[in-house]
Amino acid sequence: TLFRSRGGKMDHKKEQQKQQAARAAADYIKEGMTIGLGSGTTSRYLIREAGKRYGQGLHFYGIATSRDSEQLAASLGIPLLEPEQAGKIHLAIDGVDEIDREFRAVKGGGGALLREKIIASWAEEVIWIMDESKLVERLGAFPFPVETVPFGMPFVKRRIADMGAVPALRMGDGKSYLTDSGNFILDVQFAENTDISQAAEQIRNMPGVVETGYFGQMCSRIAAGTSSGVKVMENPHRAV
Repeated sequence: TLFRSRGGKMDHKKEQQKQQAARAAADYIKEGMTIGLGSGTTSRYLIREAGKRYGQGLHFYGIATSRDSEQLAASLGIPLLEPEQAGKIHLAIDGVDEIDREFRAVKGGGGALLREKIIASWAEEVIWIMDESKLVERLGAFPFPVETVPFGMPFVKRRIADMGAVPALRMGDGKSYLTDSGNFILDVQFAENTDISQAAEQIRNMPGVVETGYFGQMCSRIAAGTSSGVKVMENPHRAV
């Protein structure tokens, strides 16, 4: 099985697998589309691949989910749209931190979860790309990101701790990490048998929480780089 048990280790060439997955996903970019460009290490491969294809004459627009992705895409000549300029978003392509066999994902390790969720929600199709270590039997090994407004953070932190979870304020360069939208992130470790979807809903309803890193069955398909090539899997659960 491709999906590994929690805590299982896979020591494969992750970067190569990410690159293969990005290449497979780039095949879905068609002439004239508007593409949601994800954030993080796997998405960087996708943006580079998309830039290469743009240079070869495939025309499309990008809408980036983070400043980093925006800068990379612009440097490769991809024309970028602001939200108010974008009509339809035809396709969003992004990485994940972990995903289970029900196609439920956790994202936000790179801090762009809010913009990533906005773009994925508006896109007609969504492809998650990854190396095979991201395929898990059970969500919860990766710290669960919760984006909060600064004023609400102490209250949210206390409320999450009351749920029996362990929230930690994300730090960067010795100070509180700030998202592109100027918010804080709490990285939450849940108890072993927590139902992540229920916990995410409970947290999402707390005043002060802007968004969580739980991305339910949002993707149309996934492209996973594996030791035996890229596996593309369609999501049968996706509500259209």
